[in-house]
Amino acid sequence: MIERADLSTLWLLGDPVSHSLSPLIQNTALALLGETVVYLAARVTARDFSKVVQSLVALGALGANITVPHKLRAFELCDRHSPRATLMQAVNTLHFREGEIYGDNTDGVGWWNALTREFPVEFQRAVVLGAGGASRAVCHTLMANGVEELVLLNRTPEKARRLKDELPSPERVRIDSLSRFSSYLQDNTLVVQTTSVGLKGQESPVPLPQGWPDGCVLSELIYGRPTELLKRVRSLDGLAQDGLGMLCGQAAESLAIWTGRPVTEIPLEKMIEAARKKLS
Repeated sequence: MIERADLSTLWLLGDPVSHSLSPLIQNTALALLGETVVYLAARVTARDFSKVVQSLVALGALGANITVPHKLRAFELCDRHSPRATLMQAVNTLHFREGEIYGDNTDGVGWWNALTREFPVEFQRAVVLGAGGASRAVCHTLMANGVEELVLLNRTPEKARRLKDELPSPERVRIDSLSRFSSYLQDNTLVVQTTSVGLKGQESPVPLPQGWPDGCVLSELIYGRPTELLKRVRSLDGLAQDGLGMLCGQAAESLAIWTGRPVTEIPLEKMIEAARKKLS
């Protein structure tokens, strides 16, 4: 593939990126779709980010996925934005077309599709742990999909209040401390764990529950390593998923944007299969 001189390129830009499965899952899909496109990853510092994006436009790249810590800066660089990128004020997908930079955010829809594919139920109540960038995408998506009550738990209430204030219908949002997690567990509640604590085996950022209510679902955004919270929920025979579905879901949405194909044509299951095989 890389010996060809007619290849288009797609990129992952972030710092760090060496751990990412994105090149694996995107190149798996591109090969199955028969696209003459290769997906590459590059570590880019905040100082160089703008220059790198402009260089990719000049080189004729199709676009790029943006990961931490550049999603807010990517939003600022765009000539045009999708409605969901405008809503979230952050971009994880750049599409270069006719010299312009178009920005989109597929994090929320990718997560939601992964969730509802595995748990096709209607959630009226959600508890979100954390108030960072991932939480923003999740909270906006929950509100857009009709969740009537949202509880936002975070270690620093100021950050949670800022997120609450930017959400539509903030009167439907309640703020509290992570230490109060167990008191908000009720039947048929969606719990979304968006914090990065636990990614490297650290102690859980919330008190581990002693029981798991009926119909309560944990959606964990971390993948590749089960967190203490995920292990506890599964030990209680609770419903839970890790973050691999979200990773592949947002990647599939990005690929649909770049190729112009319907997202239903993107081989999502093969992407997930390749990622699980790598992780195992």
